[in-house]
Amino acid sequence: MRIKRLQIENIRSYKQLDISFQDGVTVVSGVNGSGKSSLLEACFTCLFGSKTLDKDFVISDIIRKGATKASIMLDFEQNGHDYSVEQFFRNDPEKGRASNTGAILRRDSEILFDQPTRTYDAIRSLLNMDEEAYRNCVYIRQGEIDVLINSKPKDRQKMIDDLLQLGKLEEYRERASSARIGVGRHQKDTERRIKEVDAAARHIEDSKPVEKLAELRTRSGNLEREISSLNDKKDRALSLKDETSKKIAEFRELADKKVSVQSQIKELDEKKNRAYVQIGSMEKSIASSRVGQEELRKRIREVCSEFNLDDSDIERTISGIDTSERSLRDRISNISKNKAVLEKEQTTFADSLAENQKHVHELEKSVSQSKEKLTGIQSDIEASRTKIAQLEEKKVSVISNLEPLGLTLEKLENIEEIFDLVTDQQKSLHGKEKELSAKFTEIQERIKKSAQLLSEGKCPTCMQDLKGSCIEEATASDSQKAKELQAELAVLKKKQEALDSKLGRVREARVHRNEIEVTVREVKSSEENIRSLEKLALEYQSLLLDHDKKKEELSSRRSLIEESVRGLQDKLRLLKQELEVAEKEHSACLKLLEAARKVRTDLVEADRMKTDIAQMEAKITNFREVIVIFDGQVAEKNESLREISGKVGGFDISRLESLFRDYDEAFGVIKSEIVRLQAEREEITKQAGMLESELKRFESLRLVLDQLNNKVDYLNAIYADAQELEAMYMRIRSQLRSNNIGALDTFINEIFTFMYTNNAYSHVRLDADYNLTVFEKDGTSLEPRLLSGGERALFNLVLRCAIYRLLSLGVAGKQAGLPPLIMDEPTVFLDKGHVNQLIKLIDMMRDIGVGQILVVSHDESLIDSADHVFAVEKDPVTNSSAIIAK
Repeated sequence: MRIKRLQIENIRSYKQLDISFQDGVTVVSGVNGSGKSSLLEACFTCLFGSKTLDKDFVISDIIRKGATKASIMLDFEQNGHDYSVEQFFRNDPEKGRASNTGAILRRDSEILFDQPTRTYDAIRSLLNMDEEAYRNCVYIRQGEIDVLINSKPKDRQKMIDDLLQLGKLEEYRERASSARIGVGRHQKDTERRIKEVDAAARHIEDSKPVEKLAELRTRSGNLEREISSLNDKKDRALSLKDETSKKIAEFRELADKKVSVQSQIKELDEKKNRAYVQIGSMEKSIASSRVGQEELRKRIREVCSEFNLDDSDIERTISGIDTSERSLRDRISNISKNKAVLEKEQTTFADSLAENQKHVHELEKSVSQSKEKLTGIQSDIEASRTKIAQLEEKKVSVISNLEPLGLTLEKLENIEEIFDLVTDQQKSLHGKEKELSAKFTEIQERIKKSAQLLSEGKCPTCMQDLKGSCIEEATASDSQKAKELQAELAVLKKKQEALDSKLGRVREARVHRNEIEVTVREVKSSEENIRSLEKLALEYQSLLLDHDKKKEELSSRRSLIEESVRGLQDKLRLLKQELEVAEKEHSACLKLLEAARKVRTDLVEADRMKTDIAQMEAKITNFREVIVIFDGQVAEKNESLREISGKVGGFDISRLESLFRDYDEAFGVIKSEIVRLQAEREEITKQAGMLESELKRFESLRLVLDQLNNKVDYLNAIYADAQELEAMYMRIRSQLRSNNIGALDTFINEIFTFMYTNNAYSHVRLDADYNLTVFEKDGTSLEPRLLSGGERALFNLVLRCAIYRLLSLGVAGKQAGLPPLIMDEPTVFLDKGHVNQLIKLIDMMRDIGVGQILVVSHDESLIDSADHVFAVEKDPVTNSSAIIAK
């Protein structure tokens, strides 16, 4: 995959952006917060849509503040085709809600999909990875470089297996296992069901349901005829009962009407009595209100006289007094505010004086501490210079020890080569000595054996005389060789002694060389310490001068503050006097206003009493008119009562109620018998229905039994197939995982060796569970998390790049179109030396065929080594980011 172009509208700090990418290494640079990482996030979001958002973010977080719509468009090339993917977003800034409204995927300008879910599935299939795999392999996000190393072993296995497409095989195996287990459960359930169905069918057959059903149908017909006869009798009894009930109801209606009329007459009499009572009560209230009116008028005259008020237009009087009161209140408020401001200023000046004194004290303390530290620094400088002199004397003394050894400083540089040469010569002489000693011992044994034979005179085997034989000649030859070997051994011994002496001198020289190197290092360290201390002493001297200036400034400022405080105190005295006068005037005005308002209240109350008296007099007149109406209604009701009493006398209610009870009792007996017979008939019908259901269930059970037997045979075959499928997926996954681990281990060590050629580490081991171990040169093993921060960051980059390289080979060596390798601020935890190693790693990935590498960084070394550089700038006024190609 090769990214060609990115277009953005209203994404994060970008209002509009159109940028093209080239092959090679591209670095996006800029200050923190300028919008560098937003470019990579835009590419990521365009490919996978809202799936890229973490749980702590929502779509509205990536849309530019205040924008109602946004979009991203990414053009890229893959497998010889030109693709374009677009993502569209809508936003409601007020509600803070946003949504991914559309996604379009085009291939060679032709639309393939125009819906977010289908576009996401197509991109995932095209890249052969989802958004999680993209983050773990090709997109090294800021702050997530340690994800693979720091994750739990089980999580790391899953992540790498998913990246290497083994997760699918495990998913398929789990599906096959689940299918096998599910089929097994169905087998057991089906076999259990067969037993249950067979037992149920036999139980029904043994109960003889056909004979029982015929008996129940005969009995049901007889009951139907009895119920029909009883229903006719019930209808006759009900008719007679209804006629009697109507006559009783008519009598009771007249009786109720009579009682109602009597009640109405009584109610009218009570209303007349209540009206007379209310008339008496209101006449007393009128007399009381007139007395209250006179008392109020007297009190109003007294108050007006006391405060010289005019009650003819009390509202205008109150308005004038109220205006004066507000004016005085505003005056008091303004004086109080001015007083509060001055008091606050007085407090501020007091705080300033305290702060000034505190700063003076701190400066004096700092001056004392700085002088003490300066004295200590000067002492340390003298001590370091004394140490340098002692080290130089030691160095001269050590050099003088070299002269008896016949060595100079120049020869000491090659002392290790001399030591190795002398050691090799010593080993060679020692080996030659062992060889000659072995030969000498062998000849001595032969001479001893031959001498023994010659002393006996005859061969013990053939009994021939040995004098003048070849044994005698061989013995003489061996004796001569023994003398020669003995002479050679003596020469070798002298050479060995000389070499041992020389090796001792070389060893002593090595000790002297080490002493000189230690001395030189200590001298350099002391000189650097002196330079640092002298620089620090200058800083403390400068600091003392600054403190003197600050003390003068603080003293001057204290005088100004004290003068200002005296001026404020004079102003506050004047304001307090003015406030006392205003408060006295305001208090007098409030008393006058209270008296005026009391007069107004009394006037309103007097008017209300006058109105109440007029209303009560009108009500008394109304009550007298109502009493006359009540008298006429009582006369009408008495006449109606006489008519109703005459009609009630024509009914014999006792006889009617006796007949009604007889008819009702007969009706109840018949109805109970019908209900009993109907219940019996329903029970028979229910039993017959149950028997019919049992017969249908018997036929159904026989059919189900045949189906279940067929199902067992089918499930047995399916179970065997699922078991074989699960085993096949397990074998394939195991083989592929083993192959991938071997290849990944090779790539990791290849990149690791390239990166750490001059370091203390020798190699990395990747076990079958993707656990990584780093080995030092001496064979000591370390966990990656025990490396330093910079080394751990580089180690993670090595692991990511190895996985990327393995994925780039695809299946069976077929090149896979992976996205560009993307790194967001990879130098955050790296020092200068590790940044150079990172540059080497980027060059290596480019050399092995990674077409595009995108890096976000502000490190100058990375920027200088890039093929293309884009500088990001943000306008502080519009808060908009822009790209400038360098």
